[in-house]
Amino acid sequence: MDARNARANREYNNLYRLSNELYHNVAVRMGLSDSAFDILYALDDLGDGCSQKEVCVASGLSKQTVNSSVHQLVRSGALELRTEGGRGTHLHLTKAGHALVARCIHPVVKAEEAAFGALTPKECDTLLCLSRRYLDAFRSELEALPTTKGGEA
Repeated sequence: MDARNARANREYNNLYRLSNELYHNVAVRMGLSDSAFDILYALDDLGDGCSQKEVCVASGLSKQTVNSSVHQLVRSGALELRTEGGRGTHLHLTKAGHALVARCIHPVVKAEEAAFGALTPKECDTLLCLSRRYLDAFRSELEALPTTKGGEA
């Protein structure tokens, strides 16, 4: 790897870490775990009645993490689980859950949108285009890596 690519990789990874830190800090400020924040954020985006699998895809969280956090949110009274039409369990925000989303998630979404508003339309398009391009290239590189069993070298 040349020096420019190594430097760019370190800076990009640092920006990614700082972004994650921002979300962690806001979740803590809102009195939520990171996974509860991510689940509520995904539910707000997906809408009531989505499945845990849809939340996993939207949030990037594992099935086990979503399942544990969903049950915690059910116990806290923010969510309820309903079986609908024999098609599995669906997540629904309760009245308290809607209030929690309005208090904790909507202000963050507004802050994200305001941050994009600080960019020109061209800058915004460029950021999104280059981010997609980087992720596609990174995915291709990862797919080309050899597969090992159990972490063996």
